[in-house]
Amino acid sequence: MDKKKLRFAILKEIDTGNKELSEAQFGVDEETFDDAVNFLKSEEYISGVMYADNRPYAFGSTVYLTEKGETYLAENNAWAKAYKGLKEIRDWLKL
Repeated sequence: MDKKKLRFAILKEIDTGNKELSEAQFGVDEETFDDAVNFLKSEEYISGVMYADNRPYAFGSTVYLTEKGETYLAENNAWAKAYKGLKEIRDWLKL
């Protein structure tokens, strides 16, 4: 599992308006997903993450990209081109 790809995919999903994110969508385990969300929050790529039962939840209207997150997506447009049009996020993460 490429952590950078997972982080990019999470950012891209938030950017496109998918704010009901879970590990199942990405085909990863709970710990991997939580680590990625925590990283994105701590590095200030996203904001508005809520916590319950010691888990981060990135859902609803509370989570959004910060300017730093938007810049990251813009700077990685080669991945954006590969990511665009995929039917399954999980397939892209396996590449």
